[in-house]
Amino acid sequence: MADVRLSCAIMAHPSRASNAYALAAALPELSPEVVFDPEPDGPPATLRTARAAWSAVAPDSTHHLVLQDDATPVEGMTDSLIALLHDHPEPPVSLFCEWGSGTASMVRWGALGGFGLVECVDSYVPTVGLVLPSETAGTLVEAIDGLAPDEPDDEAIARFLEASGRSAFVTVPNLVQHDGDGSLVGNDHVMGVRRSALLAVPGEGPGRGFLSAPPLVPCVSWRRARAAMVRWDVGARHHDGHLPLVRAELERAGTAHADLVDGLDSWLDGREGRALEGALGYGLVHELWTVAVALAVFSPLGDRGGSSPSSAHRALATLGPGGLRTIAPAVAEDPSLVDAMTSLAAAGLAFGAGTTVTPGGPSTGVGTPHRP
Repeated sequence: MADVRLSCAIMAHPSRASNAYALAAALPELSPEVVFDPEPDGPPATLRTARAAWSAVAPDSTHHLVLQDDATPVEGMTDSLIALLHDHPEPPVSLFCEWGSGTASMVRWGALGGFGLVECVDSYVPTVGLVLPSETAGTLVEAIDGLAPDEPDDEAIARFLEASGRSAFVTVPNLVQHDGDGSLVGNDHVMGVRRSALLAVPGEGPGRGFLSAPPLVPCVSWRRARAAMVRWDVGARHHDGHLPLVRAELERAGTAHADLVDGLDSWLDGREGRALEGALGYGLVHELWTVAVALAVFSPLGDRGGSSPSSAHRALATLGPGGLRTIAPAVAEDPSLVDAMTSLAAAGLAFGAGTTVTPGGPSTGVGTPHRP
């Protein structure tokens, strides 16, 4: 694409007008339009505001970006995004995913492999910051008209894309942070703190490669603080539920649970291990270790490297806080615990990389990314 012309809307509720206008002022190069909930006194919902925001496409734009009023762009977001869209103008691109999602595991793989865009694998598309080609945005608005007004916009967009055989991608690293913990629809009480899986630092932008999702994506279920797996239908490009028994999948892949426990117990003998087990208990530590091992065993990266040590470290550092945030919310506020969980994740990943995958086990090859 020779030229990227990006329009921008900020979807907001009148009670957050000051946030929305401050966000617009922080992005003068985009001249964002602040779009308020057309029924601010109605039942809490996001779809009606999303429809208005996606309708605010500038006539001459090639792409349209919608930001929620609690998004915080990183320094250089606009330049990084335009460069990315210049090289990859077709896919829907989310600028954020929360640290406890299945897509967060894709971000971690992307960081480890040096990819700039990874496939979203959850049952929703992250909409804290989302950009669509302008034509797609227009089609989305038409599709929203036929939906129930109380439907979450992130789930509606996921189904809209699925209907056309497309999936969304998220940037690695993320270009916006989710700044507010309060939710107008009550998500903060259920979901806890939702921060970026890997936030860009000044001067850091996404790479250019795509990473498509494999059939199984390990993660820590933030609802239960347990090891789990997202099932991804590779052919249809859609979320296909969860598997709660990661141990069984690891056994089928050739990693015996006894060996996994031996590896964990060995790590726990160290200073960080003893401190972490004392703070969290063996059960939570075991779940984090299991997911870290599974990230290696079920990795779609093959032998590909290419990440900077900094980005890989930062991506692993969000695994524990993101997965444990509803069960042990204080973990994200204790730097020593975060450091210990990061070390645990790195050790589990190394342990998993040393295991042997049996014939018929999970594929670890990096396939040719599909065209979004």
